[in-house]
Amino acid sequence: MKKFAWVVLALLLMLTAYFLRDEPLTPLAEQALNYQPASVPAEQNAFVGAVGINALTGRDFIQVGETYIQQSNSGQVPDEQNFDKRERIFKHSCIQEITEKCLSEIRADAENIQKLQKEEYELIQRYLKIQEMPNYSNQIQSPSIQVRATIMLPSTNLPYVSRILSAQAILDITNGRGNEGLNWIQKDMAFYRRIFAAKDADLLDKTIALIQIRRHVDTLNMLIGKENLRGHEKTLRALLVPLDSPKENIMNAAWVEDVFLLQTIYKTPFGKFDGADPQSRKPGYIEKWVVYFLYKQNMTANFAAKFMNHKREITIDETPASLLSSNTADETNQRTGCPVWRDSLLCKHLKNYYGEVLVHMGNTNRVNYFLRAYDTDACLRLARAQLEYKLAAKQPNADPIALLASLPPETFNPYTEKPFDFDAERGVIGFQPAANHDKDRRVEIHLPLQ
Repeated sequence: MKKFAWVVLALLLMLTAYFLRDEPLTPLAEQALNYQPASVPAEQNAFVGAVGINALTGRDFIQVGETYIQQSNSGQVPDEQNFDKRERIFKHSCIQEITEKCLSEIRADAENIQKLQKEEYELIQRYLKIQEMPNYSNQIQSPSIQVRATIMLPSTNLPYVSRILSAQAILDITNGRGNEGLNWIQKDMAFYRRIFAAKDADLLDKTIALIQIRRHVDTLNMLIGKENLRGHEKTLRALLVPLDSPKENIMNAAWVEDVFLLQTIYKTPFGKFDGADPQSRKPGYIEKWVVYFLYKQNMTANFAAKFMNHKREITIDETPASLLSSNTADETNQRTGCPVWRDSLLCKHLKNYYGEVLVHMGNTNRVNYFLRAYDTDACLRLARAQLEYKLAAKQPNADPIALLASLPPETFNPYTEKPFDFDAERGVIGFQPAANHDKDRRVEIHLPLQ
């Protein structure tokens, strides 16, 4: 009997050692945990300016933005009294997308748009200053834990100011002042392209930048179709070029976002379950030790690094259309989870249960962000195809399909690397978007057929 008891005790000790044992960090996890974003002075960082843009009149808005970020990252409640809390809404229908209705509203509302520019003079001047700042990084260093500033581009008034000035650009172009209008659109598109290309900008900010680029492209589509831009072909070609390295820029953003999640997951649980957060319920001893027993710090970091890296690999492809399956998360789980030969219950739900849950909770669904970039690239190419077709279609009996095929590769559909689909009956070219935002409708524009 004693021998049996010793055997049971030995087995229990072995099992306990198995559960308590962590593992060394993998090189990938170490690289992510040690990642430090480049230090960007506040006065050179457009993100800091974007956070503080709606500071009270007369305040140094860059300093306000810097203070807010520092307070947020250090766990303080940021001081909101430095901000103008007015709700600013651009009332026309082109808040979401440019349509012919939107253009008509703007043309009919020139007086109020110019009045709005005077009312928002300081905000507009701040925006112009932000555009001139050479860097954009929302990966702000913190003395305690490497965290991302909690204020993001959508919460600022950048898109609001951009729409006011875009409306003025539309008025300028409509009234024959093409140089003035296109100069503004060119500066604004260059700014948002810079955000998209920024190495230390996250996927959400890049997506918001893409939305603004898309809005300008839609504007140019409609104005090219109305022949209001004759004589500005060189400028239009410079505007309607494909995105610079969409795959590389998305990979950079995905990596930075994964690093933030991994560092947060790695450093949070022990502090949280020690009751370090005064707002949280302090756990009892049994609950705390159960969590410690089922959470392995290094194992969690290794799993998170492997999981996120693999998800980047299978959600970015040289040919975007091949991505993208709704089974991305399931495929990632299968390839990064426990080996088939090991009991999945023991491996996943006992050995490191808490860590597994944290990784899956923190892993965002980034596929739609990726696809918005590819769709924006396709829209740029579609507008370029419209422009080049209009310039080339001089012959009265030109064959649209042959003409589209003869245009430069910048006019081809990036999903197929062939000319955009042509509907002869309706005289339109277009493509089927991949992102959920547009998945149920084709993006189309009319060709100037003879």
